[in-house]
Parts: sequence; C-alpha cells; structure tokens
Amino acid sequence: MNLIKSALANLKGHKLRVAVTLLWIIMGITSVILVSSIGNGMKKEVADSVSKVNPNKTRISFEPTDSNMVNMSAFLQPFTNSDIEELSFVKGVEKIGPSKDDSNYNSTYYGEATFDKKTTSVEIAELKKDSKVKAMYGRNFSIDDENRKVVMITVQNATDLFSTPENAIGKGMSIAGHIFEIIGVVDESSITPKKDNNNLMSQEFTPITSYMPKKPLDALMSQYSYPSEIYGLDLIVSKGFDLFEVANNVCTKLQDLHPDINGSYTPEDPTEQTQALDSMVSNINLFITAITAISMFVGGVGVMNIMYVSVMERQREIGIRRAIGAKPRHIMLQFLTEAVFITVCGGILGIIIGFVVVNYASNYLPFKAIPNANSLFYAFIATVLTGIVFGIVPAFKASRLDPIKAIYK
Repeated sequence: MNLIKSALANLKGHKLRVAVTLLWIIMGITSVILVSSIGNGMKKEVADSVSKVNPNKTRISFEPTDSNMVNMSAFLQPFTNSDIEELSFVKGVEKIGPSKDDSNYNSTYYGEATFDKKTTSVEIAELKKDSKVKAMYGRNFSIDDENRKVVMITVQNATDLFSTPENAIGKGMSIAGHIFEIIGVVDESSITPKKDNNNLMSQEFTPITSYMPKKPLDALMSQYSYPSEIYGLDLIVSKGFDLFEVANNVCTKLQDLHPDINGSYTPEDPTEQTQALDSMVSNINLFITAITAISMFVGGVGVMNIMYVSVMERQREIGIRRAIGAKPRHIMLQFLTEAVFITVCGGILGIIIGFVVVNYASNYLPFKAIPNANSLFYAFIATVLTGIVFGIVPAFKASRLDPIKAIYK
C-alpha cells in the first residue's frame, strides 16, 4: 500500500509529464478499439455475404476460342431466349435465366401490351426515387403504389391503345397476362438537355420508357421476359442433384444447341467466391493485428521515455532511499508500479473514448462498426503488458543506481 501511495505522490508531482504519457496511451488504445471494431463490422458483412451465397447456384459463361473476341461475345450470340426454354428441361435444373449482374438490359422489360384488341410494344423500367420523370397526364407513383400493379406509359403507348393520352388514365392494359392500371402518361419534356462546359446543348442517352414500381416489375421480369443480348446464364440446381454434374450437362446441351460456335461453355465454381471472402477476412485480421502492435509499441516507447526522464530527474531521491535502507527491488517495484498505473489509466480512458469514437464513426461507414467484449478485454490486457514490458527497463536502471553517486549528482 505504501508503494502505491508513493507512486501516486510522485505522479501528482509531474502532472504535465503524466498527461503527455496518458495522451500517447489513449491515442494508441483508441485506435486499437476503432480499427478492431471496423474490422469486426467488415467481418460480419463478409460473413453475411457468404451466408447469402446459394450453394446450389452457379453461372454459365462463354469463352470464345479466339481471344480477340472475348469482349465481343455478344455478337456471337452464345445464348438465346430459346436456349433457356430448352435448358429448363435438363434433369436437375430448378431454374435458369439470364445473369442479372451482366448488363443493365435485365432491368428493363421488353414486350407487348394490349387493350381491347389493340397492341403496342412496351419498354418498361423501374422509376428510381431520384428520377426527374414527371407525369404529363395523371400522376406519379406514391408510396402506396409500391406493391400495386400500376404503370406510367409513354405518349406513344397511350396513343396506340387509347387514341389520346387523356383517355389512358385509369384504364387497365394487359402485359404478359396481367392487368396493370395506368396512373400516368410520361412527360417527355421532363427529360431536358443540359449545357456542357463548352456551352453546347448535350443530353445523356435516356430512352423514353414506361415505368413501374420495383416489386411488380421484378415479378414481370421473372416471367419469360429476357433481354435481346444475353452474356451469361444463372443456374439453380434442384436439391439432391450435384451442382457440377447438372452444370456440365447444361454446358453440353448448349454446345449441342450451338454446334457451329467457336468457343466453350464453362460453369463457375461457387466456392471460389467463398474462398475469396475468407481470404479477405484473414487479411482483415492481419491488418488489425499489425495496427494493434504498432499502436501499443508507440505507446510503450512513450512510457519508456517518460520513465527514463523520471529516473534521471529523481536520481538524488533514489540515492537517499537506497542510503536509508531501501532495497533495489523496492526501487524497481516503485517505478514499475508508476509505469503500470499510467498505462492502465490511459487504457481505461482510451477504451471509453474509443467506444464513443466507434459509435460516431459508424454514422459515416457503409456498415456498423462492432466493438465487442473480447476487443475491450484484449486492449486492457495489452495496456498492462505495455506498462510492464516498457516500464521494467527504466525501473531496473533505477534499482541499479549507486547510492553515493546518485546523491551527489
């Protein structure tokens, strides 16, 4: 107890020095908590992504024999709409269709709409929330329309089916066997050209299309509405069937359907994505470990420097204590206690500040940073070890000072 009181008394006499040392420790621990929490958040995101990978799903892609045609595979037409119907009969195929991540063609429905024996070709896309498209007649979509079968059509579509755009509002037209209520007619003038840097009129290519809310459009797209150019196929295999066996049978069938095409059909290995994500997690762990080691080393060096200065300034005190009977181990324990006390206090403050910083940083990250009990525990243990490891050298030096020389310095 006397040892602790003596250590605290000495620390109170050098408040500025202690404050600087605490700052180094606090910054180190805060960075450890922040980085580890971000790493935990990233690992959770990766784990969630891995869990969402369907083990019964793969992608069929085409590789031309001629390497010069790799970026022009669409012109070879290795996949057609008729292929999909043929492939759906392959044993073990639960579902097959165009890859949704290949191009933006899959976000648009192409087909025909009818009303009272009149027909028009429609091109329907999802109306984004930030879209500036307005209704010329009728109204725009509202929140209540998200699950309803409603549509905004073009002036041309309205004219083809109802003679005039005004007559289209409130009517129902048939698309792929489903009736959709027309709530508005797209105002083409709302898509206005903009001036470029040379003060010339320019306009991004924005085709005039009809629009639907996302859910009814997705339901419509899930039917036989395929893009004109297909770059790959997504295959889902029925439970109980071997994924690679069915995928290879699909590739063989595709080769039979396109005997004259120069190239090969290959299924992707779904485990490759999982392995890539696992590798990412390992790299995150290594990064966190490196940051932790660097932060604690910097803080430890600060503690050791401060303690060395303290030993030099207190040589006379050490000499007097040795002269009146203090043993070397008492001197060493006192300086070691001071070092550990500084690092523990800095560690506690660093953990508290780090927790606050993590909550604040989560507001600016695409995922939530997650501090956990293990991170806080290891950070605290690291501060204690830092105080012991980096405090023992100056403490040992203080215990080995010659009493006579120390008093007269």
